[in-house]
Amino acid sequence: MKRVTLFILLFITVVGYSQTLPIDFETTIVTSDFIDFDGGMATVIDNPQSNGINTSSKVAQIVRNGGQIWAGSKIDLATNLDFTTSNAISMKVFTSAPVGTTVKFKLEGSGDTERDVQTTVSNEWEVLTWDFTGEPTNFNSIVFMFDFGNVGDGSVSSTFLFDDVEQLFGGTHIDLPVDFESSTVNYTMSDFGGNLSSLVTDPTDPNNTVIEVIKTDQAATWAGTTIGTPAGFASNIPLTLSDSKMTVKVWSPEAGTPIRLKVEDSDDPTHTCETETNTTVAGDWEVLEFDFTNQAPGTELLSIGLSMGWTYNMASIFFNFGTEGATVGEQVYYFDDVAFGEFVVGVSTSEIERLKVFPNPSNGHWTISSNDEKMILIKIVDPQGKLVQVLHPDSDRVIVNASQFINGIYLFKITTNKGTSIMKLLKN
Repeated sequence: MKRVTLFILLFITVVGYSQTLPIDFETTIVTSDFIDFDGGMATVIDNPQSNGINTSSKVAQIVRNGGQIWAGSKIDLATNLDFTTSNAISMKVFTSAPVGTTVKFKLEGSGDTERDVQTTVSNEWEVLTWDFTGEPTNFNSIVFMFDFGNVGDGSVSSTFLFDDVEQLFGGTHIDLPVDFESSTVNYTMSDFGGNLSSLVTDPTDPNNTVIEVIKTDQAATWAGTTIGTPAGFASNIPLTLSDSKMTVKVWSPEAGTPIRLKVEDSDDPTHTCETETNTTVAGDWEVLEFDFTNQAPGTELLSIGLSMGWTYNMASIFFNFGTEGATVGEQVYYFDDVAFGEFVVGVSTSEIERLKVFPNPSNGHWTISSNDEKMILIKIVDPQGKLVQVLHPDSDRVIVNASQFINGIYLFKITTNKGTSIMKLLKN
């Protein structure tokens, strides 16, 4: 009898933790699979709003009634989530709460991570997506927190329906240089302090795509936008004391606006370096150069960070840094073409395109050629952001031995007698 009881317990344990994504609540998930906390109560019910984009027969419902501002429920999964390829989680949501209600999606396991998304409709189904690009395979619990930040009252506005929780491909990981023109790159921006950013058509050029940043009238002095998700860029920014500059093309309504650029480590927000410059034109585009050896007052020296082995893979931009939105009212800014390296006057796209490389990727060697100009200097930076080789070829054709390098993305800063350009080469 004891053996039978033990078998039943083991069977229940396995079944209770057999959940995986996608989840549609039709057969695999029942009410008892939810773990409620702090005022949230989850159930699996017949779909009371079988219309629009969701006509399925079963959905999940969470009612928030009292408790804490983070009240919700969670489901444990059988295996850890892998965001290597399917880097986003989507879910259908129906709510009668006002537009702009925060839905927090949290992952737990070995540590935790979370993302916030706001609803855009009321009283109809919509698909919300949370971007987890770059997160490790540490998490096997999914946590649902609707109307995060407020205490529920059990009313219709504190009742939320959801369905079809699944992973999907949200675009390839953003990396430098960034021009916002690719249809396959994930250009999700991460705002903080009262900024609102979005990918839009350049108001001055219908053939160009840029990021619009609205610094609202509620924005803090430090309101900013991280260029990408909290995972940062796919590879490290190869900052050194000799190659310490980045450029950003910006549009500001006023000249003299202070623009700050901060780089940091996505895994350690204490590893940062910040620098600042001012716009020089009003109502027009210009390229601003940011030199991280000229750090902003009160921020860490680049030399100190590099001496301690810090690496940087994230960048955030701050418009009108130091001024509250309430002081000047809502302001609109734009930025584009974020790149590592100094701005070289007179180098056109056609001149850069004269540099050719093959094969790429390579596991043996790269051949770099220039049609009509000599390469006079090549600096090679490894995937960790370290300068690993300097060449002085004085030739229009160079062969670089790739077999000596570890696998990863290398940045080649190539200077010719007509200017400087950056090339990304992959060693596999």
